[in-house]
Amino acid sequence: MVHNKKAFRPRHGNNNHSFLPLPATFSRINQRKKFPVVLIGALLIWFFFNPFTFFSSLFTKPTIRSYSPPHPYSSDQLIETQSRFIYPPVEHADSLKQLGISKLVLQFTQAGSDKTELKPLAVMDDPDVNVQKAKEEEQNAKDILMNAKNHFKNQDKVVYRPKSLANYPDVVIVTAIDFNKYSLDGLTKIVQNRVDYAYHQKYGVYVRWAAEFIPQLGSMGALNEEQKAKWVRLFCLQAARLAFPHTKWFWYLDENALLMDMSISIDKILLSPESLNKQMLRDQPLIPPHGLIKTYKSTKAEGIKLIVTQSDKMIETNSFFVKNDAFGKALIEIWSDPLYKNYPSFPHGPDSALTHMLQWHPFVLSKTAIVRAKLIAASHDTTTTTNNNNNNKNVAKSETYENGDLVAQWSSCKGSEECEAILNVYSGKKSKNEKV
Repeated sequence: MVHNKKAFRPRHGNNNHSFLPLPATFSRINQRKKFPVVLIGALLIWFFFNPFTFFSSLFTKPTIRSYSPPHPYSSDQLIETQSRFIYPPVEHADSLKQLGISKLVLQFTQAGSDKTELKPLAVMDDPDVNVQKAKEEEQNAKDILMNAKNHFKNQDKVVYRPKSLANYPDVVIVTAIDFNKYSLDGLTKIVQNRVDYAYHQKYGVYVRWAAEFIPQLGSMGALNEEQKAKWVRLFCLQAARLAFPHTKWFWYLDENALLMDMSISIDKILLSPESLNKQMLRDQPLIPPHGLIKTYKSTKAEGIKLIVTQSDKMIETNSFFVKNDAFGKALIEIWSDPLYKNYPSFPHGPDSALTHMLQWHPFVLSKTAIVRAKLIAASHDTTTTTNNNNNNKNVAKSETYENGDLVAQWSSCKGSEECEAILNVYSGKKSKNEKV
């Protein structure tokens, strides 16, 4: 039998080499290989372009997130005032001293633990504001010490709420005072000094007892330790943000300082971009005199959120400014975090913590300006007092106080007696616009 060669011609391909025909299920095999790719693509399209989202939105209400309103550290209650001068009744200083810290702070021992937790007195308040108010009015009328104790407890709740924001203060001076450090006369001079200056410049004042922040400090004896006590500055600023939510700048000024010239506007000499641009120390070592990390040369004054000073060895926080915006809020919250507060290798408390932040976080450094201490924190010259312990030996002579400077500060004083003596020296000086 003769076979026709053409009968075995290849059915597929363009060459003359013979091979077997493709199986009938070949096309379905290819489809199975492509299936995972198609599935993944469909899922991605569904994830990014869900076609049912539009239709479901027509029949469902959008979820509105709700947050509890801002409130003080110690309570959910507020005491509103229309006075831009907020300060505690300093006449209660002797009564508070008589009560002692142990009766101004609640101490709880956790079950099965030796750890003691400190809480403010206000946590024991009645949830009903009217009931609590009636209770306190009865106590205040009967007992002088209870009157002082209740005012101490409630100071955290006081907030500035004017009828209109038209004349809202652009700057609020913040100070924490210690009734165990200064006498009633000394405390009166410190608070009155802030009020006088703020009145002339149309600023606000926010003063608190330092002992109010002992629960946040976490130690009953924290105010007796110089570096631990500095953390009060940050907690006081946090409270001031709640009390004055619409101000532009907060100026923390330590209790060991006085404003000496009521006519000088801090807006004009420092806070305006034009003035700040002239006062900023650019390419300045964070740790003088030879620190490797320095302030930036090209930083613009308009972007500054934090203004601090230096001694000849370190950054100081006895007088500094913080912008009241999102950056300022975040800065204070991070700066006062327990991770920083409890870190054992920060020998100067919040001063060391801030230096660390500026060294390791360029963004924070780019928002920070260092200015001469002479501008907002001129140091006391110990040669002007009889009790010369040379406590300001690390302060350059050019940064000490001279007549005409805005601020005189003596944060290096040791002990109540010395601090009060220096206070009396400066309170006796007459500012330029003060009537004799």
